[in-house]
Amino acid sequence: MYRALILGGLAFGAALGLERLFSGLSKDMARYDKLRAMSGQGPFLKELLSMAGGAIGEGSGANSANGILAGLTNDVVRYAKMKGM
Repeated sequence: MYRALILGGLAFGAALGLERLFSGLSKDMARYDKLRAMSGQGPFLKELLSMAGGAIGEGSGANSANGILAGLTNDVVRYAKMKGM
């Protein structure tokens, strides 16, 4: 009985924390998607889902991880340049 109460409390705490995290990141993700749209790329969530589908179907490859890291690095540099203007 106590085990169920403890696990229920932990699950509730995790759900509350995830909701707070998601609501805090929503503005930043919207801004990031606007930056990606200006460079002709699709939404970030769509890219993550397609990448996860590809990783499940083909296995995780180092080339895809390097490509994503390079893309994110370019986005961060572009954002910093725009912020400095």
